[in-house]
Amino acid sequence: IREAEFVVQSLQLVRGGSEPALQSRELQKVLPLLINNRGLSEDDAARLRDAYRFMRRLENFIQAIRDRQTHDLPADEADRARLCLAMNYPDWASLGDAIEIHRGVISSQFEHIAFREGGDDTPLQEQVEQAWKTGADKAIWIALLEQHEVAHAAQVASTLVDFSNDTATRQIDSSSLERLQRFVPLLIAEVVKSDRPLRAITRTLSIVERILRRSAYLALLNENRGALARLVDLCARSHYIADQIARYPALLDELLDPRLYSGAVTRADLSAELSKRLAGENDSESCMQVLGQFQRATMFRIAVADFNGQLPIMKVSDGLTWLAETVLEEALRVAWRDLAERHGTPKYRINDVKREAGFGIIAYGKLGGLELSYGSDLDIVFLHNSAGTKQTTDGDKPLDNSLFFSRLVRRLVHFLTTQTGSGQLYEIDTRLRPDGRRGLLVTSTDAFERYQEDNAWTWEHQALLRARAVAGSAAVADEFERIRRETLIGRVRRDTLRDDVITMRQRMRKELDRSSDEVFDLKHGRGGIGDIEFLVQYLVLDQAQVKPDVIFYSDNIRQLDALTAEGCLDQATGNALQDAYRDYRLRQHHLVLDDQPPLVPVDEFAEQRAFVVKTWDDWLG
Repeated sequence: IREAEFVVQSLQLVRGGSEPALQSRELQKVLPLLINNRGLSEDDAARLRDAYRFMRRLENFIQAIRDRQTHDLPADEADRARLCLAMNYPDWASLGDAIEIHRGVISSQFEHIAFREGGDDTPLQEQVEQAWKTGADKAIWIALLEQHEVAHAAQVASTLVDFSNDTATRQIDSSSLERLQRFVPLLIAEVVKSDRPLRAITRTLSIVERILRRSAYLALLNENRGALARLVDLCARSHYIADQIARYPALLDELLDPRLYSGAVTRADLSAELSKRLAGENDSESCMQVLGQFQRATMFRIAVADFNGQLPIMKVSDGLTWLAETVLEEALRVAWRDLAERHGTPKYRINDVKREAGFGIIAYGKLGGLELSYGSDLDIVFLHNSAGTKQTTDGDKPLDNSLFFSRLVRRLVHFLTTQTGSGQLYEIDTRLRPDGRRGLLVTSTDAFERYQEDNAWTWEHQALLRARAVAGSAAVADEFERIRRETLIGRVRRDTLRDDVITMRQRMRKELDRSSDEVFDLKHGRGGIGDIEFLVQYLVLDQAQVKPDVIFYSDNIRQLDALTAEGCLDQATGNALQDAYRDYRLRQHHLVLDDQPPLVPVDEFAEQRAFVVKTWDDWLG
């Protein structure tokens, strides 16, 4: 409200005049007299009037609820419901969206009036409007941008001119053109504030190219300067986020959502939200479409909170891990329902007792270790517990259980990996199953246990350290956990463990390390993430027989906690390894998000790298 009044009062001072209305303090009487080429357009005046009326009405109802002189939106659910009823909105989310739209209108006018720039007293926005409408050439854009001290002015100017002259830009309809003419000056006003203006404008315009023919998105950004500012800032800092919005423009709606995650999320939070979205959806295609939209929007919200510094790296990984688990659980539910409706539920008999067979998804790698990142593959293994006799489904068209589970896995993988309008959910990697690519796609728990006892290599026991059940049958999850525990405690070849770990690490470094005299490979370089992971895996496997509590957790950080708690590592060493691991992962994380390889200058992390090398040499050198 105060910003709207400021806009009008500022323009009153510019206009002066003797008309009584111009001296009035009533905004709605003054606005029509401020419509001119140095004040407000007719369209801007109408929007500002509507926004002001909305805000005044909202303020009156807020104060009427408790008859108090307050301007704060209520936190109490009942008061929120009263306010929605008074304002004639169906729910709090709808009212919140309307508030944001009207705030954007007022904020846009306020910034235009309050923060005018330019040496000739012409605001930057007006200069850009004129240059854009007249089709200014590159030289004019360079001069304008340099006047406002924009870095890389020549490249930014080239980007603008190329976009202006592009065939797709020239062929848009009149409505889209009008919105674009309003948008470009607002965009430039945000770009000049960025410390990476070239990245900001290049990536933002790549998004605009995708939405030119769906110009409602341009209207959204025109009316919500806060959303536009967040978009430009995120584009400047993250190739990943810019690419996601360019591929899926519907994510622009998320920039308006006040629920953008500002703190850690839990699997319960995600399951509850997905259940809401799926309410009323019955067929598989609709369910998977909703699931794709949910996954994309949730990953985007986590990324925004991440880049705003509101989530530490471990909480980011937790959120992405729990999102993947939620998606796996729902995709499995849909795939199971489809097959069970056709063939019945898989059953088996032991000691003449009929039982229902269960199916479970076991996560390895980053998913198993709660270290998932954006774009990570899911390393998963599929298990079932069917055994005994009469292993068939109980429907009208019965199937052998092994065939049922094989079809279930194929359908599940299809759901997860097929490209749809919402994109692919995840890349799936099943090579960690028994016998790798040569093995069955889905394995019984009995066969899985025999493999771990008789055939598994040391590297497979290392992988098992980071494995856990994430979806499906609780009975299968319990059986897997028993097999994991008994394997890590009693089936590891400890006589060759040290040599096996060293040999595998040397082989990986030889094949994958991109370190040089100038750069350090955070993942595979000596003293990097890989060395910490292998060292921890060696220590846990070496000590598991005498100190079984060290295998309880599947993530690297808590395994280090367990090693120090059991006296396998001194506290100072454990803490230093954890700090180095977190710092490396955070740096790698941000590089990947900006589409950069995980390489840093060789002197970065020099002290931590030296400590990791020394610790490795103390144990495995």
